[in-house]
Amino acid sequence: MTPRRLFLPCLLASLATLSAQAARHPFDPVKDVGIALSHGAIILTVPPGVHLKQRFFKVELASVPGTVTVGLLPPADGKDDAGDPVWHGTLRVPLTGTGLKDPVVLRITYQPCTEGEDSVCYLPQHRLLPVTVAGMR
Repeated sequence: MTPRRLFLPCLLASLATLSAQAARHPFDPVKDVGIALSHGAIILTVPPGVHLKQRFFKVELASVPGTVTVGLLPPADGKDDAGDPVWHGTLRVPLTGTGLKDPVVLRITYQPCTEGEDSVCYLPQHRLLPVTVAGMR
């Protein structure tokens, strides 16, 4: 077969593999990661069998004016297969802000990974979280 004729069968095989992986991993990296602001802390929650990689976690101010400061991150509660520190369950990260005016929008970056035999690490996710200045206290 010519390279052009090989392309479609290879593409279809790749799509079938991705579909099979998705069936084994019903986890959705956006819908299944809870993110909220509560009492001056960003709260992220992942279901059992999923962890967040510590090195990809970031909180940034996506609106102006002002600045946000992320407090001390909690210690990792484990390591993944690559030896990277990870968090399971609920992660609480203190956050303070100065010079902020409503509405405030935070950009949260995280990388979730499923665990087990067919584990998958998803691309880092970037989510916007609208909050109020009062909620950051």
